[in-house]
Parts: sequence; structure tokens; C-alpha cells
Amino acid sequence: MERRLKAGLIIFDLDGTLIDSSGDIAWAANRTLEEMGYNVLALDVIKANIGWGVRKLLEQVMPEEPPERIDRAREVFFEYYGRHLLVETRLYPQALEVLSHFMERGKSLAIVTNKSQGHSERIMEGLGIQRFFQMVVGGDAVQNKKPHPEPVLMVMERLGAAAADTVFVGDSAVDCETGRRAGVMVIGAAYGFRGRDELIGAGCGLVIDRLTELEDIVI
Repeated sequence: MERRLKAGLIIFDLDGTLIDSSGDIAWAANRTLEEMGYNVLALDVIKANIGWGVRKLLEQVMPEEPPERIDRAREVFFEYYGRHLLVETRLYPQALEVLSHFMERGKSLAIVTNKSQGHSERIMEGLGIQRFFQMVVGGDAVQNKKPHPEPVLMVMERLGAAAADTVFVGDSAVDCETGRRAGVMVIGAAYGFRGRDELIGAGCGLVIDRLTELEDIVI
């Protein structure tokens, strides 16, 4: 497939795409597991379940628990995570340079994530990237979060971009499905939480190994 795409709007996933937040998420998830009577899990196990939202993560690591216990675990998770958002979380290499590159070229930039709106904005502000984005849509800011196309379609509508002029960059099958259902080109981030095999299997149109590759692909 041709690795040159003309687009005026670039929508990014957050976790595993622009930021490596896995350490802080794993820390909060393991504190939650301990409080709920479980043993802690390895980072890679937790990373493999990031992307669908906190409830899905907890259902995956505590599969036998009834809904009311998952509700409680979700509350516990947010109590821990809200105090630990920026301890280990970092931007991926050259993220600032890539965002600056596209801003200087007049591209519209947005975030669509299943992370909560409040946590997303706090992290973005703490890492100094909020200024690059025209919109941020968290998982609790829409009725239907990813992989439903609603948040992507919302961004396109509000920023006046057609599907043919939009690309969506993400690191998981969730992102590939979201972009496909929204009718936009999806670029998979193999350096993120899931890796190349999942992205190819999910039908991502293009897969990159470094964030800087976007500068040559999106024109």
C-alpha cells in the first residue's frame, strides 16, 4: 500500500500511541487487585488488556467476579490511579517534535481515547502536549466509546473534516476497528502496547515502528 496519505485531520489514540502510561496503569491495577484479594500481575499481562477501558481491564484480570464487585474494583482503581497519573508516564520518543511538525503545517490534531476525559487532560497538561490539540474526547465524554465510531465521527463533524481527509493513529485492534467503522484510514503504532501482529491481524492499513514515520506518511 502507498505510504503517503494526504490528510488535514490526524486523530491520535493516547495510551500506547503518544504516551507510555503502562507503568502507572499497572501500578493502580495491581493495588486494586491486592485490595480485592488477588495477587499482583506482571506488567505485560496488564498491558495486553489496556485499550478497552478500565472496566474491561478489570473484567479481564478478575474474570470470575460479578458486576457489583467489578463496580467496586473500578472505584478503587480510580482512587489509586488519580494519585499516580504522572509518576512513570512518559511521551514516546520524538512525540513533541512530531506534533510540532504537524501543527506547523496547519494540520488539525485531536485525541480519541477510552481513558477518562479528566485523566486524559491532566496527563496531557502535565506532559505539555495539550496545546497541540483542537479536541480531546475521553471514554466518558461520549455515549459509545471505542470501538464504536461515535468519538471519531464527533471529532470529524466538529472540526469539519471528511473521512477521506482524516487518519486515525492507534496501537491496538480497538483502534483499527474504530477507524474502520468510521470510514477513515488507520495507521497502527507497532511500538505501543500490542505490537505489529495484532495490528496487522486487525486490518490496520499501515503499521509504523516509530512515531517519526508519520512525518513522511501524512502530507
